[in-house]
Formats: sequence, structure tokens, C-alpha cells
Amino acid sequence: MARLQTIPRLREEALTIEYMVRLYCRKHHLPDDDEGLCEDCRNFLDYAKKRLACCPYGGEKPVCAKCRIHCYKAEEKEKARVIMRWAGPRLLFSHPILTVKHLLYSRAEPPEKPRNLRGKTKPATDAGKKD
Repeated sequence: MARLQTIPRLREEALTIEYMVRLYCRKHHLPDDDEGLCEDCRNFLDYAKKRLACCPYGGEKPVCAKCRIHCYKAEEKEKARVIMRWAGPRLLFSHPILTVKHLLYSRAEPPEKPRNLRGKTKPATDAGKKD
């Protein structure tokens, strides 16, 4: 989870998903903690941040909708889709800079080869073959 603090792109994505989940939970659920999240939304946010911290793209991370790697389980992926579809437009009013940045990132194509957790590109499949 330290990558969420050290890599600016991942930090922005973590803030964006956190604000979206908070907006969604306040409107659709009865938050039961001081942070304004119900248990279900808190669990989802923890899951999303863990997956984000493990993203092999690192600082070159595309938006999840355009990602070539699908790291969420089916149930969480659907939950994220519902939350983002509802909260995305509303985020513009409470956090306009994050929203505009997210929209700009969504226009970019993801890199071909994701980076592994050590920051090196993955070797090509035929790199070890001899002619």
C-alpha cells in the first residue's frame, strides 16, 4: 500500500475512487462510522486500494475501464462500475480537478507492456529463445 503514497498517479486514482465511494455511500446507504462509510463500502474501498497498490502499470496506469489487465473479481468489478457510473458525474461538483484529470487519463491508451512491481518491463515471450 506504500505505492499509493509514493507514485503520484496511483495516489490520484486512490483519492478518486475514495471520493466516489464516499459520495455513493452517503446517498445510497446509512454510513455507520465516522468516515462516512457503511461496512460494505468500506470493504469495497479497502479491496479497491489493495488492487490499485498492486497495479503492474504503476505510474503509467490507465483508467480501469481501458486497462488490459482485469484485476477485480466479477462481483467487485460490477460494484465498481455501479459506483463510478453514479458518482462520476457528481464528482465534478465536489472535486473538479480530480474529475478533469480522470477524464484526461481516460482518453489515453494503456501501455502495451505493463511494468512489474520492481519497475522493470516484463521480458518478451521469445527473449530466451536462441536462433
